[in-house]
Amino acid sequence: PQGAFFGFRNNGFYQTVEDTYAKDAEGNVMKDLNGAPMIMKNKDKQVFPGDAIYEDINHDGVINAYDLVYMGNSQPILTGGAGFGVRYKRVSLTGSLHGRFGQKVANVTRMYNESMDGRSNQSTAVLRRWRQEGDDTDIPRAMYREGYNYLPSDRFVEDGSFVRLKSLSLTYNFPTKLCQRWGIGGLRAFVTGWNLYTWTKYTGQDPEVKTPSSGAAKDTANTPVSIRFSFGFDINF
Repeated sequence: PQGAFFGFRNNGFYQTVEDTYAKDAEGNVMKDLNGAPMIMKNKDKQVFPGDAIYEDINHDGVINAYDLVYMGNSQPILTGGAGFGVRYKRVSLTGSLHGRFGQKVANVTRMYNESMDGRSNQSTAVLRRWRQEGDDTDIPRAMYREGYNYLPSDRFVEDGSFVRLKSLSLTYNFPTKLCQRWGIGGLRAFVTGWNLYTWTKYTGQDPEVKTPSSGAAKDTANTPVSIRFSFGFDINF
């Protein structure tokens, strides 16, 4: 389908050598011709403790294209908005909301900032990377010049659903008698804010990632929307 994501299913990290043993569909350790346990491979590379675990869909002991699974779609199931207004005496509060639901987003920025395969700057998240057996972490070990620990997987394809408070405006209408005393027909003071808050579980800078006409939605660290304020007076003569 248009906008579909396919990748590997991430199941955490190998903690011990025994965890790296390949298993069949029944969960039994597979053996080679000499009767020794088979070690899982990412293509032609043997895995080690600290490496990411990708689900071996066809149980052949090798992670490759045959293990790709569907991970969702970047086309939102629902896009919508709503407005509201409250008034009490001379004070009124109005606002608008905008949101998307059911959209998957590839957090490419996070993928590269947690890759640990070169000399480029990385996220502070890699400071908690796996270093030794027993480490309780969500970041695999560093692998210089190797990319097997940040393959496209559901680790980086996130739920981009969000609701954003697009605008909120507070208004005060001055009393008519006071306006007449000042020689004006009416006076209104207001303060308005835009993009004040976003409710989301997405871990990137901004869940409102552009949905492309072709391909899938990718977060490449575009500048997020800014919070803005304005205030002023409306005078009628």
